[in-house]
Formats: sequence, structure tokens, C-alpha cells
Amino acid sequence: MADNVQITLNGSDTYQCPQCGAALKYKPGTDFLHCDYCGMDTPINSKKVDDVQELDFDTYAEQAETLSTKATKVISCRTCGAESTFDESMKSVECPYCATPLIVSDAYEERLVQPSYLLPFKISDNEIGSYMSVWISRRWFAPNKLKSRALYDRRQQGVYIPCWTYDAQTETDYTGERGDDYTTTVGVGKNRRTETRTRWSDVSGHISLFFDDVMIPASKIITTQVMTEISNWDMMNMVEADNRFLSGFITEKYNINMQTGYAAAKSKMESDIDYAIYQDIGGDRQRVHSKKMSFSDVKFKLILLPVYMSSYTYNNKLYHFFVNARTGRVTGDRPYSVAKIALAITGGLILLALFIWFVNNYG
Repeated sequence: MADNVQITLNGSDTYQCPQCGAALKYKPGTDFLHCDYCGMDTPINSKKVDDVQELDFDTYAEQAETLSTKATKVISCRTCGAESTFDESMKSVECPYCATPLIVSDAYEERLVQPSYLLPFKISDNEIGSYMSVWISRRWFAPNKLKSRALYDRRQQGVYIPCWTYDAQTETDYTGERGDDYTTTVGVGKNRRTETRTRWSDVSGHISLFFDDVMIPASKIITTQVMTEISNWDMMNMVEADNRFLSGFITEKYNINMQTGYAAAKSKMESDIDYAIYQDIGGDRQRVHSKKMSFSDVKFKLILLPVYMSSYTYNNKLYHFFVNARTGRVTGDRPYSVAKIALAITGGLILLALFIWFVNNYG
């Protein structure tokens, strides 16, 4: 269950078809808003990103209430607590996590940092089944009925997932020891042998590293592990945030604020700095006694990434699929067939017994 996960209404930014007046929604893989009623396409003059502009972290942290925030309607799922925003023109909306119908009258306003850029949906919802079918067919020990349940009884939603990205210049001074292995012969007679020993020497140094776009998912609907499993993302195709690309889709509210996200990003950076220190020390073994790190020129931005979330029930348990709506990469959880696992174990034991019999008789 997702705890305190949030959905956001795209305010009054609803778009009507100029031909028939029906609601328009973004058509994945295009630069158009599409009318399902009369079929008309209305172009979106999207702005491709040539020079990404980012916000100064320290300045924003001091003035978070006044910079780049907007009153946004948020709605919470009464079943799992997921909180999101969505296009008010959508006639019915379900929670992207547990598929519970959302009650629009429950929506409330909250000031939120606005996304700077996004990757629009590229794959349509009609194409998701084929990607899921391939993924399921590669799952060993899946129940035979899984494909029919997952593909035909599923509920799916297109969701924009919020992510923070951070840049930082880092400077690190360290002290430690470098260990160089060497071999020596010890003992006499039958006890004569070669041993590997290490010669240690004191070292110190400086590491200067610049980090660009360290990504931290700000979602509680989708875990960091899931986002990693469905990456990579074609960031070179990001466009400036435009609510027209959100039309017809749900947008999850960020549930990790920029300060918490920065702490997670620093942890990632520190791991890379540690690796760089060990590489800088060299030798066969390394010891680090102290390190003093400084972070400067920290920049950040909020971006939205497109994901299809699909859920289905098997034996009264809820399972989820997640699909990268740019590449079609799939991950998820699924049930296992006890019968298939038992059959595989039995088959393995039979093969082992045959191998032992063969070795004993012909080996």
C-alpha cells in the first residue's frame, strides 16, 4: 500500500475542441491535442529544450513559498492514500495505484513547486498490451492464466511521475593509506612457502567532481527501484512543461520535497566521490582515514516522466505493472505457479539422480 501518495488537478487548464466543443486530450507520440468526439487534432506548439534552465537550490530553499509555486488542486485516494492531480475535463478518474474511483469533490488546493520540463507520452494506451504480453511470456513459473488475467482484466492509467534532478560542484580533501601487495618466501624445508603481504604508505589528495542531473524520483506510488528498472529516459527530447501535454492524464503530486530529495542526491554523490577517492589512491588496497567534502553551485529542477500503471487481481491479490511510456520497458510484480515450481524441482532432482547413477556406473 502506498502511504500519503498524492494526485493533482490541472486547475482550470481544460481544452475544448474548436470544431465541436468537446474536451481535448493529448495524443501520445504527437504534438497534438485530439478530440475523441469528432477526431480533430489541434497542434501544440511545444518548446524543445536546447538550454536547460535550473533553479538555485539555496535561493529557492530560503524563499520556497514565493518562487515558482502555484495553487494546485490535489485529490487523495480514500483507499490507499495516493495523492495526485488530473485534468478536470476527465469524466471519471481512478487511483493509478489501487484503481479505486476518485471523488473529485474531495479535491483541495495546495501550493506546489511547478515542473520545469517533461517528457510527453510517446506510446498510446492501445499499445501497452503488446509490451506487457512480451514481458509476461518471459516470466518463468507464471500461472497459465496470468496472461489472460493481466491483459484482459487489467485497469491502466497514464501517470506523469515527478522527479527532482540536482547539479552540484563538489570538492573533497582526503587522507588515507595505499596498500601495494608483494610476495615473499618464508619458512624452510617443508614449511617453505610464498605469502602475499601488503606494504602500506600514507597518502592524501583532492577530488573535484561535477555532478549533472542526479535524478531522485519524488513519487510514493512508484519506488526508486521501479523507476530504475524501466529506465533509460531520453532526456534530450524533454520539452518545457505545458499543461496541454497533461490533458487526459493523471499527474502525481511530488511526495518528497526538494530538501529531502537533495539529501538523497547527496548520498548518491558521496558514493561516487568515495569511488573516485579509492581510484585516486590506487594500489591494490585502500584505506580512507578522513574526507572533507564541500558542495557548491547546487541547482535543481522538477521534471515529469510518463509511465503507464496497470493493476489486476489474481487470487484476490492486487498486482501491478509499470511501463515506460517512452520506450515500452516493463517491470512489475506477478504471482508464481506452485505446481510449475514443484515440477521444476522434481525434474531437477530426477536429472541429479540420473547424473549420480551414470557417474557411479560409468564414471
